[in-house]
Amino acid sequence: MSEPLHIVIPSAGRAGAVLTRVEGAILSVPEDEAAAYREAHPDIEVETHPPLRNLAAKRQWLYARFGDLFMLDDDIAFASRLYLPGNNREQHLTPRECAALIQSTAAAARAAGCYLFGFNATPNAKHYYPHKPIELTTYINASAFGLLRSPHLYFTERTTAAESHWINLLNAFFHRRAWVDMRFHFAQAPGSTFTRPGGQTQHRTMDSEREDTLFLRRMFGQAVQIKAARGDARLLTPYQRTIRNPL
Repeated sequence: MSEPLHIVIPSAGRAGAVLTRVEGAILSVPEDEAAAYREAHPDIEVETHPPLRNLAAKRQWLYARFGDLFMLDDDIAFASRLYLPGNNREQHLTPRECAALIQSTAAAARAAGCYLFGFNATPNAKHYYPHKPIELTTYINASAFGLLRSPHLYFTERTTAAESHWINLLNAFFHRRAWVDMRFHFAQAPGSTFTRPGGQTQHRTMDSEREDTLFLRRMFGQAVQIKAARGDARLLTPYQRTIRNPL
């Protein structure tokens, strides 16, 4: 039987502002911020890492260390069940239920021969189809995703804020499928991507977004496209990208 995988919350510059609550999770923070995090979050285990260039480098450091792990952003406000009737935003999973869900999903992914796994990328229940609770080729948001040991998967420091697209594309190229449980969603706090202090906000710029998109396009070709605005939905940047998975 495989050992339970580690659940890790990468964080930086947000001592006292970590929203994510999953039982048994570890906060991974820079060495010089450890004291502040331990004082602000005495209920969460805090481990440190050496100076690293960016979040992609941090994810790679964690993957090399733990092998099998699940990473959650530090701004996860809640986890919800999309298969229930009514307002799914009002019935959240408890920290213990979140941990159990992550472990059971990892076991299912391992049994199916998948190395990348996660959950529905949208909190909107209209995008959940009861007859397709598991998807094998859909996009997994890096705000909450898991990796099992693979000699082919890694993160590159050449991306500033595109690790989710990178790892989805790399996994599709080498492993052809992922394990995505569409019945659940881990929701980030509204507006946290570009405006919440700390974390990636201090690194992500329009220039970095453009460079990330161009780099992914050079590496993966037509599978990377500029995202088009639809209806009333507004794009966060003109370089916002989407994946067209040929699988």
